[in-house]
Amino acid sequence: MMKMLPVFAALSSLVAGSAFAHANHVEYARVTHVEPVYRTVARHSPQQVCYTEAVQYRGSQRADTTPVVLGAIAGGALGHAMGRNKSNKRVGMAAGAVLGGAVVSDIQRQNNQPATVHQQRCRVVNSSVQYHNVFDGYQVSYTLRGRHYTTMLDYDPGPRLPVQVSVRPGY
Repeated sequence: MMKMLPVFAALSSLVAGSAFAHANHVEYARVTHVEPVYRTVARHSPQQVCYTEAVQYRGSQRADTTPVVLGAIAGGALGHAMGRNKSNKRVGMAAGAVLGGAVVSDIQRQNNQPATVHQQRCRVVNSSVQYHNVFDGYQVSYTLRGRHYTTMLDYDPGPRLPVQVSVRPGY
């Protein structure tokens, strides 16, 4: 009997090895239900919104003396040219200088009066939302050897689904 034990062990390992050699194989499961799966995705579309706004402004805010001085020089030259004798030329020059400076000063003051201008202003907002359905795949239910399974696939398998079956010892 002792001599038979090694032979029996070798024979049993050979049988077990050949049984597990075919442990991984493909079987075909019966597909019971296929349903396409979608998810909803929101797309925000930016839009430009424009409106008109009344804006008040003034001319130059700082006092610029250069135009006044130039107006006085021009007025003085004009007054000097209009005088007939030496004293009239001096009086005309002084009066022209004062008058020319005053005229330019008044023009500057008028330019500093507030004015209203209508300006268009625009801004971008995400006001438009569109919803789209995006295909995620197929939820597939199938039966194999009396048991029910569910999986997600990226294709419709039809009435039969190839399934990789793997067997290994449970010790």
